[in-house]
This record gives sequence, C-alpha cells and structure tokens, in this order.
Amino acid sequence: MHLDLPDLEPTDPERVAGKLVFKESRFAGWVQAHVADPSRNALCVEDASALAGPGLRVTLAGQTRSGRRGAHGRNDLRSIIGFSNTDALDDVDNELTDIEESLQALDNEVGDIDHRIRVLELQRTAWEAVASARFDDIDVTGSEERIGELEGRREQLLGADDKLQVLQSQIDDLAARLETTKQQRYGLKQRQQQLNGEHGELVDSEDLVKDRIEAMERSGRVSLSDEQQHALAAEFAAAVAPDDPDELDRFQTNSQRLAERLRAAVGDAEAEVRRTEDELASIFRLYKARWESPNLGASADAYPDFARILVDIRSTGLAGRRAEWRRRLTEWSGQDLVPLLGAMASSVEEIEDRLEPINAILRRLEFGSASDHLRIRLRRLSPAHVQVFLKDLRSLAGDQAADIAEADLEKRFADLSRFMKQLRKPFVGEDGAPVTSERDRLLDVRRHVEISAERYDHLTGELRATYRTLGEKSGGESQELVAFIVGSALRFRLGDELRSRPRFAPVFLDEGFVKADSEFAGRAVQAWKGLGFQLIIGVPLDKVTGLEPHMDELLAITKNPRTHQSWITPIRDVDAAAG
Repeated sequence: MHLDLPDLEPTDPERVAGKLVFKESRFAGWVQAHVADPSRNALCVEDASALAGPGLRVTLAGQTRSGRRGAHGRNDLRSIIGFSNTDALDDVDNELTDIEESLQALDNEVGDIDHRIRVLELQRTAWEAVASARFDDIDVTGSEERIGELEGRREQLLGADDKLQVLQSQIDDLAARLETTKQQRYGLKQRQQQLNGEHGELVDSEDLVKDRIEAMERSGRVSLSDEQQHALAAEFAAAVAPDDPDELDRFQTNSQRLAERLRAAVGDAEAEVRRTEDELASIFRLYKARWESPNLGASADAYPDFARILVDIRSTGLAGRRAEWRRRLTEWSGQDLVPLLGAMASSVEEIEDRLEPINAILRRLEFGSASDHLRIRLRRLSPAHVQVFLKDLRSLAGDQAADIAEADLEKRFADLSRFMKQLRKPFVGEDGAPVTSERDRLLDVRRHVEISAERYDHLTGELRATYRTLGEKSGGESQELVAFIVGSALRFRLGDELRSRPRFAPVFLDEGFVKADSEFAGRAVQAWKGLGFQLIIGVPLDKVTGLEPHMDELLAITKNPRTHQSWITPIRDVDAAAG
C-alpha cells in the first residue's frame, strides 16, 4: 500500500466512487484509487430492469451485472459501508435475547413433560401391581386354610415314607446348625467390633505417647516415675564418679557423661537382645533338624509356638509323650503305608482290567491293508529305584511299631522319616531355593509300565509288528495307527469295564485324515466308530474326497472374507435328494 497519494478528480456522480465522501488522511488517495477501479466502480441504477448495458452495474438491492456475469442482491437494505458496527451488534444482541427466551420456554416445557412422565410411570407401576394381585394372595383366611391343608399333606407324606422322614430330620438338623452358625457369626461380628474399638483406643494411646514424646523433646522435660528417678539418679552418680553429682557448675559435663553411659548401656542391651535372638534361632533350628515341622518357624518370632510345645511336654510328661509317639508310629504304618502298598499293587491290575474290553473291541476291527488286528499290550517295568521303594514300603508296612523294642524305636522313626521324605510334594526352602521330590516318580504307576501296540495276522494269529513309535511309516499309515491308538486311549479315559460305550461319544477332529487315502481313512473311521465314538471331522474342501465314502452327512461351511460372516450348506447326493 502506497501512502500520501494525491486525491483524484471528482468522478461521475452516477457511479459508486462519485457517491462517496472520503475522509482526509494518508490513506485517502489509495482508497479513492481502489474504489475508482473499473472492476469496482459500478454504475448505480434503480432496479434490475436497468442492468442491461455495457460495464459493471449495481441496483439499490445490491444486484450486480457485468456483461453476462451477475449476482443477486440482498433482501435487506441495511447499510454495510461506514465506520461503526454498533447497529449490527445491537441487532445480534436482540436476536440472542430472543433465542434465550425461546430456549428458556422450551426448558420449562421439557421439565413439565418430564414431571408428567414420572407421575404417569408411578401410576402405571401402581396399576400393574393392582392388576397382577390375586385375591388368593391377599385373602388371609383362605391363605391360612390353604397353608393348613398343605401342612396336613406334608405330614401325611412324611409319615408314609421313611426316607422323607430321614431327609426332614436332616433338614431340621441343618436348619438348627444354620441358626447356631448365624449366632456364632453374630457373636464373632460383635467381637470384631469390640476388637476394632480396642484397636482404636490403642491407636489413640499410641498417638498420645508420640505427642508426649515430641512435647518432651521440644521442652526438654521428662516426667519420670519414682523407680525411674531412683535408677536415673544412680546412673548419674555412677557416670560422674568420683565427682560430686550435686555440683551445678559441672552439670552440663556430667549430663554428657550420663548420656554416653546410657547410650553404651542401650548398645549393650541391644547386643544382648541380638545375641539372645541368635541363640534362640540356633536352638529352634536344631529342634527342627531333629523333629521337622513345616508349621514352626526358625526365628525368635516363633518363641510362643516353642513355648507352647514346652508347656505341653511338661504337662504331659516324657512318658506320655513317648507313648503318644509310639501310637503315631503305629498309625503311620497301619493307616497310611498298608493302604498305599495295596493301592500300588492294585493300580496296575486295574489298568490291565480296563485294557481288556478295549482289546476285545480291537479284535473285531481290521487294521492295515491286510485286514490284521491290533492289540494293546502292557508290560510291567522294574526300575531299580521303584524296587527299592517297594521293598522299604513292605518292610515298614509289615512291622507294627507296637511290637518294636525301645532300642529299635528311634531307628524305625529315622527310617520312616527318610521314607516319608521321598513322598513330600516339591516346596520352596527357607533359603528360597526349590526342593525337589521323588513323589511322582515313585507313586505314579503309569511310569512303572510300558504300553505298546502289537499287530497280529487275522488268520494265523502270528505277531507281525510291535509299535512303540511311528517309525518310518507313510502319512496315511501313521494317521491310521494314530487313529487306533488315540481312539483306544480316549476309550480308556472315558469308559471302563462296566460300560459298553464311553461316557462322552462325540469327537471333533480338525483336519483329520488329510494325509490318508480313502482306504486308510475308511479303516480309521471304522475304528473310531467301533470304539463307540461319533466322529465330527473338519477338513479343507480339497481333502473331502478321501472321507466322502465313509460319511453319513456332509456340511459345507463358507465364510465371506469381506463381511467375516459364515453359513452352513448341507450337501447331499442327487439320488438321495430325488428320493
């Protein structure tokens, strides 16, 4: 923008520039030139009928036209040229006031409607309650008669059935126990409230003591009992000896000597406490090393537990404790070790018994292209550590502790402790290191046997192969063998010798038999069916051919990759669909 330009000569009064009066300033020349530009200095006409003609023209309503170009004017005649926007701001304020009044009226109307809705909702709820009520529900006399009839029928039913009487007595007993438990719970809750009150009092006392200690530290004064005063006076005299404790000129020096003496005494007391705690911990660890107990700690904090043990020993006496010890040794042998020995012996026999029905089914199923038969064979293993464990178990279970002489009692206890240590579950020791266990390796009888599959000729019964691994078999042969073995394993887990079918029949196989041809797949499917299972196999579309001859129903599941929606389409043979 150029300043101080010369004023222009008066222009045509019929045009925009000729109708304006320009204020004198450094910008007047530039403004006149800007307005007088032909692209802005339009010819002023009365209405749209005078817009025809050369050059830029404008009507009173603001409609313009320049040749074939033009623009509509404004409906209002408010002036937009001037040096003040007061009128425009007043108009905006008036419009805002009108809008606020309208909004307030709408808010009041909405509040009234909400109130009416709440009233109507309460009325609707009340009417629904009245409509849903039956006279039988509010008729006291009829309800009492009905209750009496039901009570009479109930007594008749109870009197006619002994089992119902037993169940009713159990219900009454449980109701009484429930009421007693509720009372106990109420008492415990009262006790909890009492303890909470005592805890609050203790917290208040602790705060009071802290406040007094802080006040004494700030004021330098301490309130002592008579005993404390005598003790402090004796300590003060011992600290300043051989000087006179009543000499005020040396009080500051004597006070420092007393403080040093007291600090030394506190240090000695703390050292004695630590020494005593270490000695107690050493005694406790020695006790646990000889009589191990997972419920006892090894620090000084466990003193109350060991104190109770000592009180029990003193109250019972060594003779009584020794008799109790002998009794527990007898219980360990009779109640735990003898059943354990019998359970381990019978577990393997139970596995053999449950394998027999499965082998009976496998004898009816063809395996392989030669129509052979499979048999699941169990072979008992004899690991050295298991033999030693069983030998110790038989020895400890066979001898009764009551018949052992006193001289051999401690030896038997040591042997029994060593034996039971093998059966503990793994745990984390006091040092944080994990402690392993032989429990699973010794007690899990599944580790004491070996399971293999044997293939027999269907005509001669000759053993043709033994399978312990898949080996170098092809994909189809491997899948057929896996089908027989997995099906037999599931039948073992889901059935027993008393059931003709497994407890759960449907089996879902994802991409089952995809590497097997139709022949292999057919024998595998028949094996699953023969073992009592219902197969539901999911395979890609190109793998359906091998399974198609053996399926009862074929369903195609299609998924739209764009919408991620799926649908199921049954597929049937043309002949079957026509029939």
